[in-house]
Amino acid sequence: MKIEIRTNVQLPEIPSVMEVESGSTLRDVLAVIAPQLIDPETGNMKSDQDIWGIRLNDESYGLLRNGLSTPMREGDIIALSLILMAGG
Repeated sequence: MKIEIRTNVQLPEIPSVMEVESGSTLRDVLAVIAPQLIDPETGNMKSDQDIWGIRLNDESYGLLRNGLSTPMREGDIIALSLILMAGG
């Protein structure tokens, strides 16, 4: 099944469309497209997650009933937003 990935920055390693297997979860997809976000030992988000906003179908992953274990469905849209801080 195909899912769409949208980002607010252009990174060549992150595709705009991805084919995923049935039974794949949000965690599975993030481990492929943004492995720096997922701790490979625990499967949880790494502590530097505050610089990335992650949404599935316009809902923050933290508000999803199953969180990172949410199963992917045909046509899902994952939005990855790099949160840029400014200051002086």
